[in-house]
This record gives sequence, C-alpha cells and structure tokens, in this order.
Amino acid sequence: MNRPHLLYISFAFPPSSASSVYRCTAVANGFAEAGWDVTVLTVEADIWAEVTGADNRLLDAVDPRIKVVHVPDGGSEEPNRRDLRRYSRLRIEAPYVWKELFRRRSRKAFPEDFHASWFAPASEAVHQIHCEHRVDLVMASAAPYVSYKIARELADVPYVLDYRDAWSFSTFTGAEIFPTTSERGILEHEYLRGALQTWFVNDPIRDEYARRYPDTTGTMRVVPNGFDPQPGHARPAAKATKEPRIGYLGTLQYTAVPLAEFLAGWDAAFGEEGAQTAHAVFRGKLSPTGLVPADVLEIFNSGVHRGLAYEGPISKRDVATFYQSVDALLLILPPGKYVTGGKTAEYIATGLPIVSVHAADSAASTMLRDYPLWFEAQDLTPAGIAAALLACADELADPDPARWAAAWEFGQQFERSTTLRPAIAELRSELDQRVGPTALPSERSKP
Repeated sequence: MNRPHLLYISFAFPPSSASSVYRCTAVANGFAEAGWDVTVLTVEADIWAEVTGADNRLLDAVDPRIKVVHVPDGGSEEPNRRDLRRYSRLRIEAPYVWKELFRRRSRKAFPEDFHASWFAPASEAVHQIHCEHRVDLVMASAAPYVSYKIARELADVPYVLDYRDAWSFSTFTGAEIFPTTSERGILEHEYLRGALQTWFVNDPIRDEYARRYPDTTGTMRVVPNGFDPQPGHARPAAKATKEPRIGYLGTLQYTAVPLAEFLAGWDAAFGEEGAQTAHAVFRGKLSPTGLVPADVLEIFNSGVHRGLAYEGPISKRDVATFYQSVDALLLILPPGKYVTGGKTAEYIATGLPIVSVHAADSAASTMLRDYPLWFEAQDLTPAGIAAALLACADELADPDPARWAAAWEFGQQFERSTTLRPAIAELRSELDQRVGPTALPSERSKP
C-alpha cells in the first residue's frame, strides 16, 4: 500500500473558530505529512460565521494536499442560527416548544440531540468519496458523536475513534451521563469493540473508559494534545519588569471556570491601593459561541478590578504575537481530573511563567508538574491565588535566565507532531498487516 487513503470525519474544521479544530487540523495535517492521501469530511464552511464564529486565516494552516469535502449540516446547527429570516412562526412565538420538538425529531436517527441530523448528508458523502477514491481508513473526531456512526458506514473499512472529550461521563464533574447498560452505553461499547484503535487526549479519560469497557482496552491509545507552532514562535527573553502583563488566551467558559475565585485572588494581590501595578489581559472568545450576558462583559468594563482588561478575539495565526506581548500566562481551567485544557501544552511551549488557577487534581497539573516556571495556586481561596500571582510577579521582577532557558527547553517536547508521528506510524503498520494475505474482511454490522 503506497499511499493509503484516510477519510477524516470532523464536524468542525477551518474556518470554524471552535477550539476543537486545532486538534482536528493537526491530525489531518499529520497524516498528509506521513504520506497519506487525506480527505476531510466536514460541514459547509459558511455556517461558522453564524454559529461559533469563523477564522478564515485558519485555512492557511491546512495542508494544501488535503481534500476537504463540505456537506450540509442536515439542520443540526439550526438551534444556534441567528438569522431571524429562517425562523418559523412557532420558533418565534414558542421558542422552547420549537426547540424541544426539534430535539425529539433529531434523536430518531441517533441518540444525540440535534447533531444526529448530520448523519444523512454525511453518510451519503462517505459512500461517494469511497466510490471515487477507495478509503483505507476512517477516523472520526467527536463530539458530535454521530460522527462515530458515520465512520462505520463503510462496512469493510477499519475505523479509529478520536475522543476529544468523553461521551458517557462529564469531564468536569466525573458524573455519569449514561450507564454502560443503557441504549447509548450499548452503542458506545459496540463502537469501541469494532474500532481498530480509540484515541484519548489524556490518561484519566482513557482509564475511565478502560474501567467502563474493559474488553476494549487493547485498542485504546493516549494521543495527547500538543502545541502547533504558529508564525513567530520563539524563545522569550528573560527581561525584568515590575509592572507585569499577565495574559489569558482562549475560550473563557465563564460558567465552568473559577472566574470569580480568580478575580478575588487578583484583587487580593494587586487591587489594593499602594499594591504593585499589574495587568490581566484576556484575549479570545468569552464563550464557545461568542455570546455572553451583559454582566460578564461588565466584569471587564466596570473598572472594579484594577488592571483587568478584555481585548477581544484573536486569530490562531496571531497567538505568537500575543505571547510576545505578555510577561506571563494565566491558566484558568474548569474543575475535574479529566480536564487538561487545550491551551496547556501551548502555554508550556511559550517558555513563559504560568500561573495555574484550577483544581489540584486537574490533568493539567500532571503536564505542568516539572515545568520550571509554574506557579500553582495551592487552593482556590483569594489568599491561595494571590500567593501564586505574587510569586510569579517576584520572578518577573528578577528573572533567573537559567530557569527561563530550562522552561523553554522543557516546553518544546510538547509539539504535537512528536506524539502524532508514532501514533500515525503505528496505524500504518496495523493497516499494512490487515491488507496482507492473512487479512480478513470486517464482519461488523452498522447499528
């Protein structure tokens, strides 16, 4: 098999600005760089400007050898559309009734709210792609989890499942969303049993899935998130400052992260009259959709929190410029031992000091444990967060060049390609074995 053909199913792909697209883009690029023909199946590009926001410069990050096939969303994003001209009378007059009826209709084809509607157009496209250029391997990235059903449409083609999150339990709380004996649990088990491999972003999620479905552990792999070097990625200078700019970059999930705790800690460290001057600079979206209540915006606009500022969204292609404009970084994450945070590896790779504001059992702590410029809040009290911020400020006032050099060197190991290359190579080896003279066709059905 000279150039195997990968069909990569990714509901969100550039120009979507959803945070999931960074991993999806990197995985598709990684296969192309490894000598595969890659076709990406995704939704129509123009939908993102209306739903989560579009970043057209992300298109520059997609390997030009990749063929991208766009299909309609089947109505799965209809509840998030904001064009009032599309709204029916029922939706205008009884929006909650309309949404519930729409949700129930969508679940007839697959047990997932709304996105189940993508199955029909996507599955049709899968067969058309396979007809035009035989597919050797399918990989599906989720959520939405209907992507896994789509991945099984080609009955004799092996597939890989990429869990960016968890389907059956909450990565924030660990609470079970559905038991293994439920309709979705049985379906998930079937998908895992049939997969050539299943990828997870960290060990805690993989371990929980191994506990839930122990007979599928042999095909489970951890392929962690990493950083994707952007234009301008360079080692920072260890320069002293007594008025630090401490930056936050990413989608601020204000309903899940300890934002109030951070603000209390920031005020304790820098808010009092006569305290050291410091700036907390937030860039990115304030929610996955970009829509936020007025009271959240007021947090940044009121002037109540000394030095706090929100400077708006930023293109992924400009993140290196942002990192060069700040002296240290804020890592504010939701609770939960399953949460790594997509930005953690990217933060570490900057070589800048990092102040962690998250639960001690977060999976991010494992990545940061040996980072030379890590300043961890020991708890989420104002005093605990203030202590971490002030320790970081002390380092910035009198930086240790050797410590900064060690931080830079430590961070470069998290480049995403270092974990993707061996993972892709292993898949190629397994695929080559399957197409040998002893390989047998798949006998799976398509539930």
